[in-house]
Amino acid sequence: MENNENRRYKTKRNKHKHFLFKIVVCILAIIALIFIHKLTVNNKAKSSVSSDNANSINIDNDEVASKNNTENSEDLNNLGTYSRNSNLNVENIMNSEKEDRNIKDKSNIAKNTLNKVNTDNTVEKKEEHGVLSSKGLPVLMYHFFYDNVKYFKKDNNWLKISDFEAQVKYMSDNNFYFPTWDEVEKYVDGEISLPAKSVVITVDDGDPSFFDLAVPILQKYNITATSFVVTSWYGYRYDPNMKNVVFESHSDNMHQAGANGKGRMVNWSYNEIINDIKTSSATLGNCDIFCYPFGHYNDIAMKALKDANYKLAFTVEGGRVKPGLNRYKLPRVRVSDGNSLKYFIGSIS
Repeated sequence: MENNENRRYKTKRNKHKHFLFKIVVCILAIIALIFIHKLTVNNKAKSSVSSDNANSINIDNDEVASKNNTENSEDLNNLGTYSRNSNLNVENIMNSEKEDRNIKDKSNIAKNTLNKVNTDNTVEKKEEHGVLSSKGLPVLMYHFFYDNVKYFKKDNNWLKISDFEAQVKYMSDNNFYFPTWDEVEKYVDGEISLPAKSVVITVDDGDPSFFDLAVPILQKYNITATSFVVTSWYGYRYDPNMKNVVFESHSDNMHQAGANGKGRMVNWSYNEIINDIKTSSATLGNCDIFCYPFGHYNDIAMKALKDANYKLAFTVEGGRVKPGLNRYKLPRVRVSDGNSLKYFIGSIS
């Protein structure tokens, strides 16, 4: 009996244990499910955050990329603009240099053509009229012209335009010869003689009255004159195609008073003079004849002209050019208002 009770007790206890075991397993299973569920939720949350961050990063990267592309595009446009501008600048510089060369070439061609024509005329004039006397070559010095309409007389350097035409007409009617500067240079050096009745016309400064009033008269009678131009004042009037006018230098910016009341050319240093006369020469198509501002000069001025390859230089001192004179101290014959035609004829005969 006792054994049966023991067996029932053990059996009942085992059932209890088995029941408890199932309960524990169920609880553990529930806990596991809850844990797994939490893990799943967290992973989804993390995934969502990661995705948002990734999208944010992508958006930022797209913005940066877009900005960089815009900047690169602007840089390329700027580079293209700079490149185009650089090309234009280079092209402009090349065109400017080409134009300068063309102007100088035209000026040299004009001078060479004039030299050729005058060389042929020299022989004919010598055969017809003989050679220039020992009195020398008159180089006439004019300044300004007036007509009492547009231009008015200010002093005796202003010549009435009708008187100028009478003088030009006289020289034309009497077959005067107008040598080139190359011929004058050779004459001064004693290499050639000039025809009788030779004369040179020079007009100082480059004043508008010369171009407006006197040049048409020179062209009417086909007589050539030299305009000594102050290029800082009237350099813009330079025209290598202008008929009957040769352009030469009266300095660029030295026709002003210096420290001692005389012209800048006798106050400035050698280098300052060199720079000025080279500027003037370049403006006028490579000129090589000079006229001293105010007629003032010194040894430094003459050396600068020689070193800058100027061939001849003129003063305002009265007299005629003769063989053997210093190339850089040449005199001229002043033409002033109020003198009669008879007086003018005497000054060139």
